[in-house]
Amino acid sequence: MSRQVNNPTMWDKVRPVEWKTDQNIASYMRGIELWARQVYDNITGIKQQVSYTVALLPAASDYEAHTIYVSNETGGATLAFSDGTNWRRVQDRVVVS
Repeated sequence: MSRQVNNPTMWDKVRPVEWKTDQNIASYMRGIELWARQVYDNITGIKQQVSYTVALLPAASDYEAHTIYVSNETGGATLAFSDGTNWRRVQDRVVVS
């Protein structure tokens, strides 16, 4: 049971039935659980980056200060960040191509 309590993805399974059926309580608990999941993700520090190919990169201007994974960049897969104008490789700041 303790493994489920410590794992935010399992909280719905340990929630009392009356908390699931009362819509006010259910809505309140969803808000708390969303916040707790975000805290849990921040504490673990491991995030999966969204993956793109070079041909399908979104506009860098729409994602300033975001990071992504580019699966087929010249020289191999890499992390990239948006400087507001271009997607740049993290390792050397060269524009992704």
